[in-house]
Amino acid sequence: MASLQQQTSLVIILMMMMMITFFHISSVRATVYFVGGPNGWTPMFDTNSLTLDYTEWQSPRTFQVGDTLVFHYHPNEDNLIQVTHQDFERCNLDSPINLYISGYTKIILDKVGHYYFLCGYHCSQEQKLEIIVNPSPFPTTAPPPLSMPPTSQSNLPTSTAVNKYSSIFISIFIMALAYVFLY
Repeated sequence: MASLQQQTSLVIILMMMMMITFFHISSVRATVYFVGGPNGWTPMFDTNSLTLDYTEWQSPRTFQVGDTLVFHYHPNEDNLIQVTHQDFERCNLDSPINLYISGYTKIILDKVGHYYFLCGYHCSQEQKLEIIVNPSPFPTTAPPPLSMPPTSQSNLPTSTAVNKYSSIFISIFIMALAYVFLY
């Protein structure tokens, strides 16, 4: 049987772990996605069919409110146009929601729903991207500011993320250790 001092220590450790878990979860950062991975926002070739396909790039990813998309592209060869669903399907450039030409564009996904992006130069070659944004399971805070674009696209990660559940697992592990050592 544990002494009163050991029980008090265990309670204090458990309370500290619960506070750490709470503060970590409430400050979880959203994911930053570098569209197209190391190639950036350029025409992408599917090696199996030799077609351009951003659907394959986005398919394993789940986008949530608060996430950020980073488009890195050559301003003289590509651009980024946000359009409606109808314009996306038709590669219609006449009524853009937003037009970006800088070569480095970051877009914060601030609402649930569909986002449609295309390249005005290569849309007919399928350089276009549909993103479905889900609600965030946690309260989101603004993502950290991104630094200037890297000089080499090959150094771009495809995404960065904080494991939203890591603090829970760490807390449980520490609580289990505390229990073993105190009893």
